[in-house]
Amino acid sequence: MKIQYVGHSTLFIETNVKIVIDPYLRGKGREGLSRFNPNAYLSIEEVNPDFILLTHGHGDHFGQTFELLERTKARLVASNRVCNFARKKIGEHRLLRIEPNERLNICETTVLALRAKHKFGLEGFGGDILGMLAYERYTPCGTNMGFLISAEGRKIYHSGDTHIVKGVHNLDVAFLSMDGLRTLNEKESIEVIREINARIIVPIHYRWLGKGRSTVRKVRGMIRHEAIDTSFKEMAYGEVMLL
Repeated sequence: MKIQYVGHSTLFIETNVKIVIDPYLRGKGREGLSRFNPNAYLSIEEVNPDFILLTHGHGDHFGQTFELLERTKARLVASNRVCNFARKKIGEHRLLRIEPNERLNICETTVLALRAKHKFGLEGFGGDILGMLAYERYTPCGTNMGFLISAEGRKIYHSGDTHIVKGVHNLDVAFLSMDGLRTLNEKESIEVIREINARIIVPIHYRWLGKGRSTVRKVRGMIRHEAIDTSFKEMAYGEVMLL
């Protein structure tokens, strides 16, 4: 299994299928506030997925989903609310609807959706308001989710934008959002890391904010100080992990 950290919360996973999670790809704009990430490793033209997985509809996660759907034959895996929005543009036949605690089997890869929760009430209507105020083009937040992906005997978790992680244990690698503001802070991160027992922890969704960088430094130090049995790996944008 090949996993490339493209930037922010974007992963490109290659197993028997190609999956991109939260395709916030290179282009113009400011990271965290537009639908293009100028710091991402890959551009829209360089990603050719079979499936697009969206943890939720905020602009720095929805990203260039529509552009990818127009350019490729990929199918969209997302919440009912986001799928209803996308259906107007691409039709129902390319949608795979999923909500927390539901599972999809795509070829020989299994995707389990798990509940995630923004801080400050950014689900539902509050999340839609954020989308309207902060991003260049509105999309509904929808249900905020994390994804547990199982393939080739490996288990990979992507936390989405959450400060609560439940239902995952004994992972090969966990990609955890640690911006210290809307997602995990250092105390929450350590609690999650102890609970999920992942062989490798990779922080994501933190470089857009100074507090996030500080959170990651503190978490790394706490893991060393408390001798927690995990490998804490900060991946550069574009870096590849082989499992």
